[in-house]
Amino acid sequence: MNKQTFITFLLAVVTMTLQGQTFTPLVEDSVDYVITGTTNSTYDSVVVFPCAPYGDSMKFPIRDGKFTVKDRKPRHMFVQIGDNEGNDLRFIVEEMPTHINLVTGEVTGSELQKRFIRCQMRERVINNVAEPWWDSLSDDEKDRIITMRIDGLPDATAKDSANVKKYNGHMADLVATNLQNIRENIDNVIPAWYLYTGEGSLSPEQMDEFMREDAPYARHPAMERPWKYYWGMQKRGAITGKTAPDFEAEAPDGTKHRLSDYLGRGQYVLLDFWASWCGPCIASFPFMKELYATYKDRGLHFIGVSCDKDRTAWLKALDKHQLPWTALLSPSREGDARDIYGVTGIPTVILISPDGTIISTELEGKALAEKLAEIF
Repeated sequence: MNKQTFITFLLAVVTMTLQGQTFTPLVEDSVDYVITGTTNSTYDSVVVFPCAPYGDSMKFPIRDGKFTVKDRKPRHMFVQIGDNEGNDLRFIVEEMPTHINLVTGEVTGSELQKRFIRCQMRERVINNVAEPWWDSLSDDEKDRIITMRIDGLPDATAKDSANVKKYNGHMADLVATNLQNIRENIDNVIPAWYLYTGEGSLSPEQMDEFMREDAPYARHPAMERPWKYYWGMQKRGAITGKTAPDFEAEAPDGTKHRLSDYLGRGQYVLLDFWASWCGPCIASFPFMKELYATYKDRGLHFIGVSCDKDRTAWLKALDKHQLPWTALLSPSREGDARDIYGVTGIPTVILISPDGTIISTELEGKALAEKLAEIF
């Protein structure tokens, strides 16, 4: 419905659901809500759908630049309204009527609704500068920026460096704005939206700050993903510096292998969690192949651990991308390798020492390359 926004590129991993600890959402009673508004859209309707988590969409007509949305949803659910022109805003379901200008963000309604719109307009100011610049770049320039940020770019030019600097500046502004939006609303449900959309951009210390059982947003339905991400982060932190947990997975020929088959042989072991459907994982392969070629004969054993549920898709991806290292399949389910290691986003790299101790669960890109250079 709306164009892809610049903030979409904030995360360099694909988030996944982690089994284990249980999240029980607090779903409030359903209430009738009304949101009226204006827009300069040339389309004949606005599109409305629940978000965080997402649900089915509905259309409401635009007549003479005006629209009225009437529906019934659980109180404090987030819903998005967009006019197909990129003027998308999120709203909090509540009994007090809201009136919005989708273009300018001028709003009347409850104080909570006004706060939420104010938060989004801060983001829009940044995106209104960042998105035209991003859209002006070629696909190759965009690819080089992402590659340079994640993995480094050996043939980077002065223009590449300038683009990355500009990109990083916009990203820093967005992260700072999201943090401001959370901290200014710690007494209401608004942080649930920003934790749902921005969990991967927050540091462990910031997650510790916001993930509180007694927070008013702690059991909002949107918090299921942030809590599972946080629990995975805690699990990875708990096993770092300890003996790597063993797991069993399947090789392409159907035989079963255990991680312990590769540990304690005088070599470091690198686990690369990925999946055939994960774009960032696929994009990382050229970089990972360079690392493999550099260190495979110097005491580093690579193991690609696929989270694919579809074995055929995994095998096709292995053939297509010609991955030269050990390949294992551990489908996403409770008790699998991903669950044991607290992997909530892919790609994720786990580095294990020759004696079987986990060195790190958080390395990626340039940080991973620097760590390997330090070791070897």
